[in-house]
Amino acid sequence: MGPFKIVMMKRRDIPACNSITAVSEPWKTLDEGIDFARYIKIKQAHVCINGENIGGFVIFTPEPVFARGGYLRAIGVAPSMRGNGIGRKLMSFAEKTTARLSPNLYLCVSSFNRQAQAFYKSLGYTRIGKIPDLILPGKSEYIYRKQLQITRD
Repeated sequence: MGPFKIVMMKRRDIPACNSITAVSEPWKTLDEGIDFARYIKIKQAHVCINGENIGGFVIFTPEPVFARGGYLRAIGVAPSMRGNGIGRKLMSFAEKTTARLSPNLYLCVSSFNRQAQAFYKSLGYTRIGKIPDLILPGKSEYIYRKQLQITRD
């Protein structure tokens, strides 16, 4: 298997991305999915792909949408591909793309999703806030932020 590359998500990628969310947190606990077609239409959805193999996806808004920052909406890696750096590659792509337009990247992560919290902390994100009971009663969404180095192409 050759190297993975990140490209814009296409409609044909939706079933593979739905398969990732079906077995991954937070979507499994929340019993919900993602409207990938919506994000494809507005060009905010990308996949990490090798031929026909989709290793993961990322959905983000690079333009400042909150407190001078872009927003990471969702990231997922296929269970069989975890531990191979695909999540880091997707995050690096989102950060570099966002850094052209925004000095910060924000994201929310569910309080029960400890694995994701550890992942974001390992990438230099800092927890800056908490929204209690946003999605599930008794659970919170934590707001994370990373300051980016602005780049201009």
